[in-house]
Amino acid sequence: MMPSRPGRVRAALFVDFDNVFLSLEAVDARAAKRFAEQPGRWMHWLERGYHTTGGGREGRTRRALLMRKCYLNPATFSRFRGFFTRSAFSVIDCPPLTGGGKSGTDIYMAIDIMDALDHATPFDEFIILSADADFTPVLLRLRAHDRRTAILANAVVAPALTAACSYTIEQSVFIESALGDASASVPGAAGPADGARPFQPRSFTPRPSLTGDYSVLPEVAAVLHESIEQDGPIPAAELPHFFFRFANFRNSDWFGFRSLRRLAEALTTVDPMLECGEPGEEWQMALREAPLEPAPAETFEFEAPAEAEESSEGLPALIETIHHLVGIPALDPDGFDLLFEHMAKLFDEGVTDRAAMTRLLQERAGEEGMSLPREAAEFVTTGLWQSGFDVASDASDPDVVAKAFRDYIVVRCEQAQRPLSAEELALVDEWLVGA
Repeated sequence: MMPSRPGRVRAALFVDFDNVFLSLEAVDARAAKRFAEQPGRWMHWLERGYHTTGGGREGRTRRALLMRKCYLNPATFSRFRGFFTRSAFSVIDCPPLTGGGKSGTDIYMAIDIMDALDHATPFDEFIILSADADFTPVLLRLRAHDRRTAILANAVVAPALTAACSYTIEQSVFIESALGDASASVPGAAGPADGARPFQPRSFTPRPSLTGDYSVLPEVAAVLHESIEQDGPIPAAELPHFFFRFANFRNSDWFGFRSLRRLAEALTTVDPMLECGEPGEEWQMALREAPLEPAPAETFEFEAPAEAEESSEGLPALIETIHHLVGIPALDPDGFDLLFEHMAKLFDEGVTDRAAMTRLLQERAGEEGMSLPREAAEFVTTGLWQSGFDVASDASDPDVVAKAFRDYIVVRCEQAQRPLSAEELALVDEWLVGA
């Protein structure tokens, strides 16, 4: 067997979507929605090994989720397929096979798990998100092959199932720690209690000063943490080379933080294990022996515009859904209005090259005091070009630009097997077109 790299566990992840979603929905509908629409947030929690410590602290060893499979009933849950496909899952359809609705999901999963034992990659750990007692024989077989196992347990899980696995992820811990409002930015942190501020689209209202783009920091911090674990501390002089791994770093003025030192300090607030040392010529990014207390979760949430309470009640939730489904920037209506106005002006000035449009759109936003990430500008310009928009016809009209981009987003949702209802289409019009 090929040995694992030091500090890393090779893991295979199998998700019984119907079982987990329905079990979560019976307890916390918001948590069920996060599980279905934001798999990246709880996958990151698993990768950091929180499932091995009861969710209270990061595990000693990171997980590499090399195999990811999700099994769902397409007749009921096909609208969630795109979220898992976007997170690099293989999605296996398990339609009902009997009049009683039995789908055979457990059999499909058991066969695939057994096949994974003979895979060319020797998996160290099998994570099974299901509380179906039928998996007990599978867990016993995995243990006989000296594999670690983890299952997601609800309140009625069979004792034989929990006894057969290495780690039991309690559903309450999973909801609070992996699916809590703060978990997307601070892995393992519990979310705020009911009644805390819900998701709000990011407001790009001009501000007198910039604080940086916190939305990119969780991903950067995770890669930086892993790099330091494997190769040791990174001197300040080598950090710019590291950051250039991220395409959106170019021309971003240190992700909007204006200096290397400010960016490094911001990363330490996202990952409590990171430290950047005292300022000086030879400071470096390293890992602490023990993590500091994480910063308050609201630091990293999208900022709610002052007019949020006046917007349609369902709009923030729909923006969140489409943001995670297709990657559209989670801007508020005013933010998109401003982008479309700038794009129309640039077309009127003769700019018809997509790369130039992206660069100039970001620059124009910056001139007004808005920290617009390059990937956000690139998504909008790419979407407009792919929509079939004719730059030679009415390109200088912001309304025409907005409607073309709106049509592109509607098609993207359909391609992700999440078509929008009539009510949702009306909200999308309010969001992107201002209708």
